[in-house]
Amino acid sequence: MLRSIHIKNVALIERLDMEFSNGFNVLTGETGAGKSILIDAVNLVLGERASKELISHGADKAAVDAVFGLENAGDAVLRSLDELGVERSDELFLSRELSSSGKSVCRLNGIMVPLNVLKRVSDLLVDVHGQHEHQSLLNPASHIRFLDAFGAGELLSVKEKLFEAYQNYKALQKSMLSGFSSQDEREREMDILCYQIREIAAAKLKSGEEEKLNAERALLANAERIQTAFALSGEALSGDGGALALVSAARKEMQGVEALSSEYAALHKRLEEAYFNLEDIAYTLRGAGEGAEFDPKRLDAIETRLEHIKSLKRKYGASVASVLEFCVQAQAKLDALTEDTKMQSELSARLGAALSAYDIFAAELTKKRRSAADELMRAVLGELSELGLEKSRFEVRFSERAGMEPAANGRDDVEFLLSTNPGEPLKPLEKVASGGELSRIMLAFKAIFAQNDDIGTLIFDEVDTGVSGRTAAVVGEKMVRIADARQVICVTHLPQIAALADAHFLVEKHDDGKTTRTSVRLLPLEERRAQVALMMGGGGEGFAFGHAAELIEKGEVQKRERRVALRL
Repeated sequence: MLRSIHIKNVALIERLDMEFSNGFNVLTGETGAGKSILIDAVNLVLGERASKELISHGADKAAVDAVFGLENAGDAVLRSLDELGVERSDELFLSRELSSSGKSVCRLNGIMVPLNVLKRVSDLLVDVHGQHEHQSLLNPASHIRFLDAFGAGELLSVKEKLFEAYQNYKALQKSMLSGFSSQDEREREMDILCYQIREIAAAKLKSGEEEKLNAERALLANAERIQTAFALSGEALSGDGGALALVSAARKEMQGVEALSSEYAALHKRLEEAYFNLEDIAYTLRGAGEGAEFDPKRLDAIETRLEHIKSLKRKYGASVASVLEFCVQAQAKLDALTEDTKMQSELSARLGAALSAYDIFAAELTKKRRSAADELMRAVLGELSELGLEKSRFEVRFSERAGMEPAANGRDDVEFLLSTNPGEPLKPLEKVASGGELSRIMLAFKAIFAQNDDIGTLIFDEVDTGVSGRTAAVVGEKMVRIADARQVICVTHLPQIAALADAHFLVEKHDDGKTTRTSVRLLPLEERRAQVALMMGGGGEGFAFGHAAELIEKGEVQKRERRVALRL
């Protein structure tokens, strides 16, 4: 349940702390006092869309913190918190800040989370009905869940058997499909592997090939510069007046004096060695220069081959070795899938048997659901009749789930249809009515489902719009009945409903001539009587006050008697 809420700088609320009762909480106040602001604040912390216009004038940001007690939280809430990694405790803290720049900061137990995560959790905690829609009953996808909750006692056993059959079917299907979601996906994977293997094999890649081609491309691209360098080098060595001629002349001169000294002989020998080395270099330059010819066709072939290798590397690996290893692994996968195909016949027979078992339980579940739907239709019409919608028609419409593939919840699609006026066709709930009429329809459903719904807090924003007299009293009684099992927070303008509150809050607006502020306070018994009397149109004393006191006392007696009976 919602234990408390702290609001700061939301519209006319500068700062407000509220603590709520377990049962039936009522908020009343004059029109324009700020009751809708409270609902806006609640929706803000629940993760609903919010405009920066909600921030109080002159403030940089608005902030709302909410504390929920988790002692009796449903399994869905606890599972969701576990999945999100939120540590369990007796309390859950939700908070949201909205800045003037439009930025929203959300936290769960002090840990920053995305807005969609905050809303995912809050959807399991609170339903807000009325001016701001937060209504799980309006979503057709949730109708089968409500029907199953209504008929839980009859449906639970067969649903468990169905789910077991479904899991068996999916396990066999996974084996048959080698982990793929469908046969088409499996075949597509095999086709892709075949294509990849053929493409790599056709390229006939060789280890080290890319490096050799790059080296050859560099030579061909620089052929003219290479030829020029060889030609000039050769001319410098063996041309007229070149290095060879000069070294040869020096060698001859030293030959004439080498006999005179061992030192001269050594120099002559070195000159001879230098001459023969230069001669060898000149010979090499002539041969190498003749081979360095520009071949545009060969260069184009190399560029094409390198681009092909580059394309394969983009697809399959960072190097030629990686591409070749990819091909080996792809062949291994393809071989495994091909081998699995040989087992298809046996698996197909077992899969067919599993599907037949599933269909038996699915048919049984559909039969029980239709029986539960008949009971639900009678219950809904009874509730609507008491709420002044006695001419309504309600139907639970069944259709087979699209596609033949088994689902964990059976083969049924369910949608609730309603008509509130004679002669009008049945329509989906969200298209039937608006305002007070829609709120009463939601109240009827909640009165039926309250015992089975995991959502712990229901907020009704002026659910009583358009009702009065005996219908108003019935609306109040139904909300009190819901509050026996769930926390209810109701914004109302009807004294018949306010008189039934476990906790009565008064919303007031204050104007000091400079600023206008909204405040909320919990009324003690005497002020409750006076407030209910004012809502009747009377003053704080006399007949209206006495009638208000009588209404409150009568409501207290009825609640005590019913809650004692529930405990028994």
